[in-house]
Amino acid sequence: MTTYRPEPALGAAGLMVRTDIPESWDGWVGRAPVTLRRRWISLAEGRIPGGVRTFGLPGPKGEQVALVGGVMQAPTGHVRFDPQRVLSGGSVADGVAAEGPHPWKGRSADELFPTCLLMGPNYESAPVGPGSRDPRLLSAYLDALLDWCRDQGMRSVSALFLRPDHPEFLDVLRGAGFDVVPMVDRSDMEVTWDDLDGYIAGLRRNQRFSVRRELREIAARGVEISERPIRDEEPELLPLRAQLMTKYGAVPDGEREAASFRHLREHFGPENVWIVEARQRGALLSFTMLVRDGDQWTALMSGTDYEHPDASFTYFATMFYRPAELAPGQGITTISYGLGTVQAKRLRGCTVSTLSAAGLVLD
Repeated sequence: MTTYRPEPALGAAGLMVRTDIPESWDGWVGRAPVTLRRRWISLAEGRIPGGVRTFGLPGPKGEQVALVGGVMQAPTGHVRFDPQRVLSGGSVADGVAAEGPHPWKGRSADELFPTCLLMGPNYESAPVGPGSRDPRLLSAYLDALLDWCRDQGMRSVSALFLRPDHPEFLDVLRGAGFDVVPMVDRSDMEVTWDDLDGYIAGLRRNQRFSVRRELREIAARGVEISERPIRDEEPELLPLRAQLMTKYGAVPDGEREAASFRHLREHFGPENVWIVEARQRGALLSFTMLVRDGDQWTALMSGTDYEHPDASFTYFATMFYRPAELAPGQGITTISYGLGTVQAKRLRGCTVSTLSAAGLVLD
């Protein structure tokens, strides 16, 4: 396998490669997705193997185009973050690139690694900078990136979680010979109503009846739904997070969860991190964490006490119904619900878009 050589600050092709997120990053990110802002990247940068980097095309006032990513020396086998697994069809059973095609099927690790991976660590990727919609600058950026990759001994270039609302970049990738394939679906809710009744009125007829029935059942069981800012410590949330992780086959890590809570509180401020919770006689049955950035909420974490007999429907109440009721008064225009459980989210008012994966094996 080719050995990756540490890159200079400015690559031979004029590509600026940084091993951190510059302080000026947010100043020229523009209207890119909020999770590509500096504090969001720092929240999840550990998902990028080998450490986070930014790959930018320099301009007179900072990078004209840039993407977040890293350099992978070898496959990790991660169901979503390993481009070889995704692009070879190895994650089909997990619903990732399930429909194909799988352009890296049959390719060995020696053919593909090291790879330059372009990936936002929060499950959505897009170019940022003033030239992020300019096909000419995007082409120049990609030329510089590919030259740098060849100079550094990369075997391939890959990109994951590419948003469909940046078609200019997808077109440039295809024009450069990348295979671009559907990867996963994400869900977002556009807030177009004024109150809870308005939200429910916008749902399908059968779903309207279901939501009202669920809310009546919750009230009949003496369950109260409320919201509050995140506290200095959140020990009650950790057992519910552990139940959720166990349910979906992950290993609970209370220390990591607590560290994430601290990071959110410190970097976003407690006034922008809300806990919507369902309680019965003081006992916590379910919660959803909403993180505000501008006029968007991101439903970042949740948990439910699956062992409690009266926890039924409380997940949907804290995840969808109460946020939908609160959003108009808080000036929220979008609630981001991310990946997974697409049908449940669609039924509750979300729109669904498909993120793409892309790959190019270098000569």
